[in-house]
Amino acid sequence: MNYQLKKMKLELRVNWKISRNESLFKDNFILTYNGFESEVAPNIRYGETVERIEKEFQELLVKPGVVQSTWCNSFQNAVNNVFLKEQANGDIYSFLKLKKLQKVKTSFSIPMMEVGEIEKYLAANKQFQIYKLKISGLKDFPLLDEVCKNTNSSIRIDANEGFSSLEEYLKFEKLIENLNIEFIEQPFKSSMEEDYRKLKSISKFPIIADESIEDDFDGELFALMFHGINVKLMKAGGIHYGIRLIKKGRAYGLKTMIGCMIESSLGISEAYALASLCDYCDLDGALLTSNDPYRDLFDLEDGYLKLK
Repeated sequence: MNYQLKKMKLELRVNWKISRNESLFKDNFILTYNGFESEVAPNIRYGETVERIEKEFQELLVKPGVVQSTWCNSFQNAVNNVFLKEQANGDIYSFLKLKKLQKVKTSFSIPMMEVGEIEKYLAANKQFQIYKLKISGLKDFPLLDEVCKNTNSSIRIDANEGFSSLEEYLKFEKLIENLNIEFIEQPFKSSMEEDYRKLKSISKFPIIADESIEDDFDGELFALMFHGINVKLMKAGGIHYGIRLIKKGRAYGLKTMIGCMIESSLGISEAYALASLCDYCDLDGALLTSNDPYRDLFDLEDGYLKLK
């Protein structure tokens, strides 16, 4: 078996600031197996580091046909996907009987920044019909207010576990109740299950799980806590597992979104394959970078990703 692992440094167009960290670049990897490629986008939120990925690749070389459950989900994702692509002879749509959409409407992220920078950022990225604003709590309402002054597009709020309490969140929700908000993503830490239970029945907006869901979730519990789930292949462990999570979410009455990390268009192309199964798409990871080596996989037109 012929494996290669190559580090890929993705430069971000702007400082990528969310509630827990910020960065100007992202170190990802491309895994190649018998000519088929997939991407590894490690996320420090889940203890995934460059060093850990490199170590796990060496373990793969020792046992080349075995995917170990102890590996990072993002590394399992790439290994499982290259195996799948070989099995499918490169055509995962036909192999998995997935509907191949020629274009998909995606949201476009606005990282945390100074209020005075919002107008310029939106002017440079004005083609999107949906924006996703990163916030860290009630104190960031001025950011949202400025976004809404500069666009009529729908807004998704992504708190990345930034709110400290239900009380703080409800104060924020009162401020935004008349704004064009589509949903709120992961307001509290994943451990704050009782707060999510209380919030679901009283929230004016759908609440979507992100950090709370990795490669599986408790369906009965999530049905009490959330209105929907954000499925990311880098957390699910591969395309097969992403499909499983989406189907499970639907079985428990949850809306589904296919999301992404900061990735090149190679990683995005794998998530894109599941778009027809989902209610929402958030596939802007490569659009946030300035040196995407796989940019020729997609065109961007009026807020839609289009397959070439």
